[in-house]
Amino acid sequence: MKPQYLSITILTILLYIFTSPGAMADYERCEYKRQQLEHQLEYALAYNNAHRVAGLQNALRRINEYCTDKRLLARKETKVSEKKRKVTEYQRELEQARASGKREQIMNKQSKLDEAREELVKARSELPNGPVE
Repeated sequence: MKPQYLSITILTILLYIFTSPGAMADYERCEYKRQQLEHQLEYALAYNNAHRVAGLQNALRRINEYCTDKRLLARKETKVSEKKRKVTEYQRELEQARASGKREQIMNKQSKLDEAREELVKARSELPNGPVE
C-alpha cells in the first residue's frame, strides 16, 4: 500500500470519527467509535497490514484520549445556541426590513429567517432528548 493512500485513508477515518453527523445515537457515542476501530484493527492484524494497524492504533489512541460523550453533547448544545442566535438576528433584520417597507428586502429576510429556523429545528433534533420547542 502506498504511503500517500494510507495517510489519506487514516485521515478519512479520523475525519469521519470526529465529525460524524447525526443524533447522539449509539453510532455516535465514543464507545461505539472505539468498538468500530478495534474491529477494523482485528482485520488489519489478521491480514498483517502493518501500516493500517499503525494508523488504526493512532486513531484508537486519539479516541481514548479526546473523545467523551460529554464533549459530543456540548458541541451539539453549542450548535443549538448558535442557531438560536441566528434566528434572533434574522428576526430583528426582518423587523427592520418591514419597517423600511421594501418588499424585496422583506422577502429576502423572511427567506433567511425560515432557513435559520429549519437549521435550528435540525440542530435541536440532534440532541439526545430530541427537539425542544
